Amino acid sequence: KDWEKSIASAEAWINVAHIRLTTRRLARYCFNS
Repeated sequence: KDWEKSIASAEAWINVAHIRLTTRRLARYCFNS
């Protein structure tokens, strides 16, 4: 179960990083246009 938890948290961190990257890209796009 510990192993599953660590995989779940790793996926959560990947999601957070992806969301930040996407929002930053969107913000830059809106700012430039």
